[in-house]
Amino acid sequence: MNYTGFLVGVLAFLCIGVCHPLVIKTEYYLGRRFWKAFFAAGLALSVWSLLCDSDLISVIVGNIGFCFFWSAVEVVKQHKRVLLGRAKRNPNRVYESLALLAVPAACSLNYSGLIAGFATFLMMAIGHLACIWGEYWFTKRCWPAFLVVGLSGIAVSLFVDNLVLSVIAGVSGFIFLWGIGEVIEQEKRVAKGWFPKRKTEE
Repeated sequence: MNYTGFLVGVLAFLCIGVCHPLVIKTEYYLGRRFWKAFFAAGLALSVWSLLCDSDLISVIVGNIGFCFFWSAVEVVKQHKRVLLGRAKRNPNRVYESLALLAVPAACSLNYSGLIAGFATFLMMAIGHLACIWGEYWFTKRCWPAFLVVGLSGIAVSLFVDNLVLSVIAGVSGFIFLWGIGEVIEQEKRVAKGWFPKRKTEE
């Protein structure tokens, strides 16, 4: 018989049993703002589960991680239950009005890092393609264009007040400066036959 599923189910049951009072006590003493800690723990464990060599350990760690994700949601719900009088209120804390919960919780999230990270990913893809196509059409002699774009991006980042836009401009600038070396290396890759060479008219 294969007891793996049964044992993992028991573990999940125990995790939920532990997280339930943990959520209640966390909201009571620390408030709903602590949901971020649960979410971070869940994210860390989820990433760990992806890196595990053992399938069993990966499943266990992943289960615990998603229990923390569940706890992040439940802390916010527990706070609402307290405001509605359905759960015990901490007399040593000041609670906001229930009407404030009408504002979506997502409004309090900070999307700056996510936006900047996605922009970096996108600009890396664009920079990669620019190196390939730049060398294909203009050979490595197009490297000054990468220099100009790179320095322009860095210059813009210094004068933009918005943090996210400044980061995006700065990252884009340095990606294109990095592209100078890449477009030169690209010519060597083409010579080795790793990339197609443009056929010139004779």
